[in-house]
Amino acid sequence: MRVPRQIAASSAVLGMIAFWAAVPGTAMRAVEQDPTAGPNPAPSAEQVQSFAARLIENQHRNDLALEQFERTERVISHRIGEASPIVPDRTSRIVPSGTGITRFLIEEDGVPVSKEAYRRGLELAIEGLELSLHPNEREREDLAKFEKRRRERAELVDTAMKAFRFTWAGRETRGSQTLIKILLDPNPDYKPSSRLAAAFAHIRGVMWVDESHAQMVHIEADIASEITFGGGLFGKVNRGGHFVMEQSEIAPGVWLPTSSTYDLDGRKFLFGFGVHEKTEISQYRNLGPPARAIEALRNELKILPAETSTR
Repeated sequence: MRVPRQIAASSAVLGMIAFWAAVPGTAMRAVEQDPTAGPNPAPSAEQVQSFAARLIENQHRNDLALEQFERTERVISHRIGEASPIVPDRTSRIVPSGTGITRFLIEEDGVPVSKEAYRRGLELAIEGLELSLHPNEREREDLAKFEKRRRERAELVDTAMKAFRFTWAGRETRGSQTLIKILLDPNPDYKPSSRLAAAFAHIRGVMWVDESHAQMVHIEADIASEITFGGGLFGKVNRGGHFVMEQSEIAPGVWLPTSSTYDLDGRKFLFGFGVHEKTEISQYRNLGPPARAIEALRNELKILPAETSTR
């Protein structure tokens, strides 16, 4: 069953939070420290504002960098209501196309696709990149839509400073890292400008940030109250939905997602739905702008017959 656009957007809200990193000074307050946290005096208002500016600037930079990085995504999903108990395990290669991405399957349930299917996936990725360099009318329309989504995304990143209150919770050791811990709560004074932004009021989370790099490392978010669409007539997302995301430095100064987990349940009109997925993201490679990416993929295509069907 396809989830309606409005409800699908609510799950995107959770994913977006992982990138919306800002620490407005007016919302900072100290809370009781976690036992694993070391000495951590709260920063001054000036330090907070400077850190927030760095965090936002870095996230915009990460978003732009992602448009030139290919990667591999393994998605393990379970959908509520389906008759089959089988949990799909699919691994795809994601290649930037200039107006989005080209995704093609490389492995399913541990079995690699055929060499022919893999070759066709590479050819489609190259075709998409070539169209971005020499666009037809449809491609120009796709480019306009892509640029609109990019602007909306950038605006949403900036909106976080108004939509959430951020609470300084000290510095906490996670593994070998000492990170800033921040609590995220809806700002009751925030007036949303869209239905998507209105969903912020239902979300609470905790974020851990690398202080020296001003980059998000780990975030956990929950749907604290039911999100309805059309007064509940069109559908809803149930209270209790959960999201976890991690990211790391995959190139100097570039931090991108390495894993995410979604657990959401709700209703589309009269029918229930569930989205329970775990995604592992790896093998990032900077392909550069379309012309350089085309050259790299063509070179790979030339030697493909002598190699296996997966990377």
